[in-house]
Amino acid sequence: MSPSDTGSPPRPADFLPLTNLAFNMLIALGNEDRHGYAIIKEIEERSEGALTVRSGTLYTALQRLQESGLVEESGDRPAPDRDDKRRRYYRITELGREVVGLEVERLGTLIDAARDKELVAASQRS
Repeated sequence: MSPSDTGSPPRPADFLPLTNLAFNMLIALGNEDRHGYAIIKEIEERSEGALTVRSGTLYTALQRLQESGLVEESGDRPAPDRDDKRRRYYRITELGREVVGLEVERLGTLIDAARDKELVAASQRS
């Protein structure tokens, strides 16, 4: 999840391939800042329960994503009547967005290769 330390700024491609969890977490943060539990719920809902994330696993991964510069803690908070002061909110960084874009391209290339090899049933083709 983190590129080797070369002293120069990380390039988005240095983070690839993303783990399934990191990719899903970055997607969950794509359109709004979220706290940990909201990230977990977003991932579970989007995967229709196929991917469940425990809070300890999530917070360890969030720390790694922060250290890598893909996610940062957000200072923005919801209205006080909709907030819990104990929550920490996170947002995707510009570097994180670039990494997600490259990962989508990488996965798209793999999907195209599977289609070219006729490994995807006709009903699964778009």
